[in-house]
Amino acid sequence: MKSKMKIKIKLVESLWLLAMALFIVSCAKGVDDSETFSGGVTNAQLESPEEINFATTTNADGSENLKLSWSVVMGAGGYKVNVHNMNDPVNPVAVVTDSIIDGSSMSFAKLEDTNYHISVLALGNEKLNNTDAQTATEKDYKAFEAVATIHEGESLAEYVNNDMPDFAQNLEQCIVLESGVTYQLDAIADFGMNAVTLRGDVENRPTIVIGTDGGLVTQGGLKIKNVNIDCTEMSAKGVISLSSTPSEALTTTSLGYQGGSLMADCYIINNPIILQGCNLKNVKNGILYDNGKKWGIRDFRIMNSIVQLNNSGSNPIINVAGGGGVKDLTVKNSTIYNLSTKANAPFLKYSNAQPKKMFGDNDQTGSLTITNNTFSRVMSSYKFGDRIPNANIITVNFSYNIFHDVYQMYQAVVTQATRTTIGNTIFGVTKTTHENDINRTDSNGRPLATFENPNFAGPIDLEFDFTKTNGGVDFTPRGNVAIEYKAGDPRWYE
Repeated sequence: MKSKMKIKIKLVESLWLLAMALFIVSCAKGVDDSETFSGGVTNAQLESPEEINFATTTNADGSENLKLSWSVVMGAGGYKVNVHNMNDPVNPVAVVTDSIIDGSSMSFAKLEDTNYHISVLALGNEKLNNTDAQTATEKDYKAFEAVATIHEGESLAEYVNNDMPDFAQNLEQCIVLESGVTYQLDAIADFGMNAVTLRGDVENRPTIVIGTDGGLVTQGGLKIKNVNIDCTEMSAKGVISLSSTPSEALTTTSLGYQGGSLMADCYIINNPIILQGCNLKNVKNGILYDNGKKWGIRDFRIMNSIVQLNNSGSNPIINVAGGGGVKDLTVKNSTIYNLSTKANAPFLKYSNAQPKKMFGDNDQTGSLTITNNTFSRVMSSYKFGDRIPNANIITVNFSYNIFHDVYQMYQAVVTQATRTTIGNTIFGVTKTTHENDINRTDSNGRPLATFENPNFAGPIDLEFDFTKTNGGVDFTPRGNVAIEYKAGDPRWYE
């Protein structure tokens, strides 16, 4: 036993002495970094990297960076990198200009829905007598499959209906509207099964004026970002309508969904439908309308927007009552206010269909997330939600909202699953606040809302004016509870 231990000790000692010897030799010899990366390449005209690779990284605050990496060029003294924003190919915008990188990767802030053109040039190394590459390696990063710009005087409907290319549903294309330009939409722009982003400039939004016969129709997913939309003359039941003639390729059967409760005649939109950074004016009917068809929408969002309603009728604002519904619905950081107190319709109207009836037994959960919003007169005389499934697989998060002159908000918080309601306030004007809005609790015993007059700075009852900051209205709250929780649309605290 002792002899075996001696052998082990001697072996360890030998390995340690060998490691020390190698360390001493390496220190004595030294290492020249330029030699390490020269690969023996000297007195040469260099070539730029063979390939540029992309990777998206996420920061702690949720923002993203685009990381570029490329193959090492032996003998190079560095790399010159240029990046351009190509969302308007006619007028590319420099993002990174002649940046000298001593390495084979770099990152920059990645803007949402943005295409980039990248070039990387290998630089010479004077010590090795190597000269710059004559040409750079270039590569496009595409957030979209195609980008088109609708210029002033051109017709959005004509392009969408006649000239827009058709792509597979997993490929997204972008239509850019020029800064500050007004587009008259007097016909239906039907995007069909294409996944499309319609975007403007957040600093100088373009405006779409929807006429009596105008409207936006999709069955493939649609994102509208940084656009003003004037609905004063619009007669359609939704700013965004789902197709009245759905493709059979979108049925649950065609998509291969399975489940005992599955509706075979339901049509599915898997790509998101989003309103983000938009201002809507004089919406007399709704924002989203399913055209009375069984549409199952995977993802619908209203984000960072102001919506001014003028709804005094019976059309819900988000209307998916045709037999389908929305799997995951989000309204966040937005202000939605109505000029009328006479609407006889809810803000949300579902069909009582659970997600499993649309997406199958293997995808049966859903969510309703309404956070950091200001609602006024939405709706004053009718329940906030109607026919929302009361099931144990739909989570609800109503938090940090102000409900002013809103009736029966509790009708939208009906899930048997987790309910979260933090920091909400509610105040009835047209009708007395319903007792369930303040007496009912969430899954942790917190009240759905605290009764409080938000005492807005005002004015709050103006038609939205695209030429004024925040449309000329001011929903800055002065109620103590609202201020404590910073409830409502965050823009009113800026």
